[in-house]
Amino acid sequence: MIPLLVAWLVAWSAAPPDFLAISSSRGEGQVSIRAERGWPAVAPVELGQLLSVEVSPPAHGTAEVLAGGRRFDFVLDAVYFRFGDHLFTLASAPYLARDTLFVPLQWAVEYLPRLLAGRFRYDSARARLVELPGAGAVARGGSTDAGGAAAARPPAAPAATGGTVRRPHIIALDPGHGGPDVGMVGPLGRRAFLYEKDVTLAVARDVAEELARRGINAVLTRTSDTLIALEDRGRVARINGADLFVSIHVNAANRRWRDAAGARGFETYFLSEAKTEDARRVAAMENESMRFERRAGARGGDPMQFILNDLRQNEHLRESSKLAEVVERELGRVHPSEERGVKQAGFAVLATSYMPAVLIEIGFGSNYDEAKYLTGSSGQQRLARGIAQGIASYVAAYDRRLAPSPAEQQ
Repeated sequence: MIPLLVAWLVAWSAAPPDFLAISSSRGEGQVSIRAERGWPAVAPVELGQLLSVEVSPPAHGTAEVLAGGRRFDFVLDAVYFRFGDHLFTLASAPYLARDTLFVPLQWAVEYLPRLLAGRFRYDSARARLVELPGAGAVARGGSTDAGGAAAARPPAAPAATGGTVRRPHIIALDPGHGGPDVGMVGPLGRRAFLYEKDVTLAVARDVAEELARRGINAVLTRTSDTLIALEDRGRVARINGADLFVSIHVNAANRRWRDAAGARGFETYFLSEAKTEDARRVAAMENESMRFERRAGARGGDPMQFILNDLRQNEHLRESSKLAEVVERELGRVHPSEERGVKQAGFAVLATSYMPAVLIEIGFGSNYDEAKYLTGSSGQQRLARGIAQGIASYVAAYDRRLAPSPAEQQ
């Protein structure tokens, strides 16, 4: 289906059509194709004139579309949508214009026929979207997205040591950087062999597997070498109903340090105002990713101060601190390097998660020995076990705190 879409877009760029043909038992017609943001888009409300497509009024930056009786959830200005338990990547972002929702044409000609194969068909020869008469809305499930986030929903399993998980939990794992944003490159003074974006993705995948063994579900904000805007990573977590947000990164020494190449160790952050110069340095280094997003068309603006003010009165701040302490402690049981402690700083990637959230610097890629450890599969798996155990321990403790007392149970 993707090659079909690519071929269609090539043809579109050569001779842009003005309309998409549609056909159903109600008749035949056309809907306008817009390209005001550089990619072809259609208005679902126009599709609904002849197809079984309904649009709810967008609210709080999200939009809901029913097609064939099935629900599609969009986040405005974000290049993905949710269908069932899965996220799918879009070629461009849905948006509002003139109080009307527009979604990428890709959704209509690729995803509708793919996900509701018993209900819709795209006739590429005639560039026509057809709704089949009397067909049921049967979803073809299962596949992850083509280049971004995907929900991992493993079957429940008994919890490992550290407590029993009393109810289902979903953990958002955020592999730092991606795509043109490679993150830090290390080590210092040697031929580069560590690229942060690759290490964080590998470790996040291992953490998801470790969590599955503990009966805890996970969703990754990206599953491939893709650039996801910092503000969209929190949205991926929220749209999947995540309880916790854990961002994974690799640290880099300040080159002005006396022994920069010798800096080593791991540390865990939660979102608050930085108390040390080094914490501000690390936050500035990780927030540097926003320059790639602006180039890619992401929205500008810095919500940090507003969110920090809100978090001062928010219970998520306390829970984030507790989560950071447990993760740092469990990492210390498996990490061969020194524990640098729990710290706080203004990380943009944590600012829009609106849930207990931490950022882990799993080691210094600028240090040759740590770079070798961080790029080795055995080291990555050990770190993943420590992170997963920290998450599981926190979740179990949280459930115990919420459990009704014996008097309340009577």
